[in-house]
Amino acid sequence: MYVAAFITDKPGAAQARDETRPAFLEYLRSHPAHPDVVVHHGGPTLGDDGESIVGRLIVMEAPSVEAARAFLADSPFAKANVFAECHVHAWDWMTGRPG
Repeated sequence: MYVAAFITDKPGAAQARDETRPAFLEYLRSHPAHPDVVVHHGGPTLGDDGESIVGRLIVMEAPSVEAARAFLADSPFAKANVFAECHVHAWDWMTGRPG
């Protein structure tokens, strides 16, 4: 199933996010503890100024919403306490679908 994660960062988490970003990006590419999760798209969401990072959107394929939540909970950003909110929902990918 396809899953979309809408994540908001905690206020004041910029330093932890910046320090953990390389590990988070590597985790999105390689996550042997979650072999059934495939990350298709992801990137930061921006504030009204169009520059400051306020969170991220991640589109992935996972066996279940629970598996996607576990994947995100094990991420370096989650472990560094960067996330204020993390909403994960099954998603009906209608346009631009891979494959």
